[in-house]
Amino acid sequence: MNPILVDVQRGGSVESQHRGALAVVDADGGVVMSLGDIERPVFPRSAVKVLQALPLVASACVISAR
Repeated sequence: MNPILVDVQRGGSVESQHRGALAVVDADGGVVMSLGDIERPVFPRSAVKVLQALPLVASACVISAR
């Protein structure tokens, strides 16, 4: 089981806890530090939408919403 990474507190009491895994890698992809099961597959879904937009921003593509 992955470790608790975040405690959400309200009024001095822990309202919820969130578990997760993380890895810090160097420029060559070598793991410098890790917590939890970093080999477990993940399904990021909408969390990566900002990253998916980076190529458009980098290419200076402008989309107008009219």
